[in-house]
Amino acid sequence: MYYKSAPIPPACSAVFTGGIDHPDLWLWDSWTLREPGGVLNLYCLALSKRGEDGSNITPPQRNDFTFHVRRFVSSDNGRSWRDKGAVMERGGVADGADARNVWSGSVLRLDEDTVAFGFTGVRHQGTDHRFLQTICVATGPTPAGPTSWPGSALSCPLRDHDAILTAGYYLSPLRELGSNDGEAGGPIMAWRDPFLVQLPSGDLHAVWSAKVSPTIPAIAHARLERNGDEIGLAELYPPMLLPDAHLMTQAEVPKIYRDPASGDYLLLISACDRRFEGQPDRELTHIHRLYRSAEIGGPWRPFQPNGSALAGLEGLFGASLIDHDACRGRLTVLGPFTENAGSQRQLRFAEPIDLQIPSAESRVRSELA
Repeated sequence: MYYKSAPIPPACSAVFTGGIDHPDLWLWDSWTLREPGGVLNLYCLALSKRGEDGSNITPPQRNDFTFHVRRFVSSDNGRSWRDKGAVMERGGVADGADARNVWSGSVLRLDEDTVAFGFTGVRHQGTDHRFLQTICVATGPTPAGPTSWPGSALSCPLRDHDAILTAGYYLSPLRELGSNDGEAGGPIMAWRDPFLVQLPSGDLHAVWSAKVSPTIPAIAHARLERNGDEIGLAELYPPMLLPDAHLMTQAEVPKIYRDPASGDYLLLISACDRRFEGQPDRELTHIHRLYRSAEIGGPWRPFQPNGSALAGLEGLFGASLIDHDACRGRLTVLGPFTENAGSQRQLRFAEPIDLQIPSAESRVRSELA
């Protein structure tokens, strides 16, 4: 048995303040949905701190176990949270796209009666290929979780291998897809973390983490089509390239937000410089990077005159913007701590962090100088 199931604890009755330090769960990655009235829904990956036999599960053992997606809600913009329990676990997609595990994604309200849940499925592919990822979308009537599951993945590197390569992305040869050893000496494959975006026109798009070489990250971009509760892939566009991709090897959990004042799009990624699988975590650098573009398809430019890296988020990874005013350079960021943040903080959520970065006016002055 190369893969262990883990219990899914019921919702905890405690009210969490000053972040989320859950007594029963390790938590990581984040995506959010704000509902009318200001209620903020937080979604994240979760794993029980104890196995089926009651033994402790440590953070380095995470990938040996099944995950689930957890939901928390806040009525005060993330200053306090209530646990609403699990909203998603593996095994929902009929063709087995998520038979092994479920990874990060996004949640988007499409209309009054429909909420879309983007997520990464991981296929069963043997003990040596534990990371074969797929892009999936389910739907439901409320933020509490999907009720309608797709029959197949939106995009699957196994099924769509040639089409993905033709579009300009990198994937290993079929026999090596999802290898535990990574891709041609680089980190594991990247075809994960779908983030759903509805444009002012009503068109539905998605972006996700991808690569253009074994060690050069990119952002995948697709236009989606909706038919009732079913959401499909209409067109896979060429990769969106990052201007400073040479500074990282992984661009993970990408998120796109539209700034209402300027109309610009903001792209937030969690960047890592892992050179190969098995590299000690203490050697890695985790940085949140922010970019802007007039169009959802790019080209993307660093948001700040001095680059894309966001200061003030040290120790965090997989964060989300819960408030932003790009014209004034104000961001409110919510995210979890990595394993490198120390035993007292690892895989817990920090309280929201307010950042002040260069405003649109100061950027324009810098660009004209």
